[in-house]
Amino acid sequence: MTTATAFAPTYVGGVACTVLGEGGPVTVFAHGLGGTSAETRPLAARVPGTRVLLDFRGHGDSVALPGGWDYDLLADDLLGVADAFGATRVVGLSVGSGALLRALSRDATRFERLAMVMPAAIDRGRDDGATLAIRRLGRAIDDGDVAAVTDLLLAELPAEIRERRGVRLLLARRAAQLATRPAPRPRRPDRPLSDRSVLRDVTAPTLVIAQQQDPLHCVDLAVELAAALPHARLLELPAGGVFWTATASVAAALAAHLAEDLT
Repeated sequence: MTTATAFAPTYVGGVACTVLGEGGPVTVFAHGLGGTSAETRPLAARVPGTRVLLDFRGHGDSVALPGGWDYDLLADDLLGVADAFGATRVVGLSVGSGALLRALSRDATRFERLAMVMPAAIDRGRDDGATLAIRRLGRAIDDGDVAAVTDLLLAELPAEIRERRGVRLLLARRAAQLATRPAPRPRRPDRPLSDRSVLRDVTAPTLVIAQQQDPLHCVDLAVELAAALPHARLLELPAGGVFWTATASVAAALAAHLAEDLT
């Protein structure tokens, strides 16, 4: 296995990478739609070895993607970075989980250990309130309306978390960052898999993490995904658990899962 070093590239095919730690194993972290490597940094906090946090093209510091994204493009980014750094593990967040599923449809045994956090889709498209919310967010980002973006991000949170001190300020900072470039849009209707039965061939132990009361990332979908993977277990958290109410527990669970075969 090739491990990342101080001489590893900052960019891989136009994909910006933030490298944390050193030595093996190497784990790639793939963020969600509209996110950046900053979004996955809390998930990587306690994971052993080298952690490579990518920005998909059209996001963060990566090159622009004027034609829009689809899961093949996202999978290309993920696999390109994984190959460049010799990664044997992947953590996918939301749409990043979808990119990982598309990558697994090409090679089910490519990785040794996997984690999928708040998966958003498997083999069916989304045409519900969550889709409408994403479209509204995209319009506000394209308009450069930081206040509107902030309000839409707040609306995704449970009421008790919205009222916490500092939450609006943190989301306003993220909104300001999002509004600096065009909103990432799909180039065509797409879904991670055409048939979830391909997941039967995935050999890697997988941790699937879900949180309650999340309309963008339904618990039922995470349950289905865990059931479709031969060696998966589900961790279900309370509302807002991944980034607000149980962040330390999530980081610890990911670290334990990704290190399980190292002792």
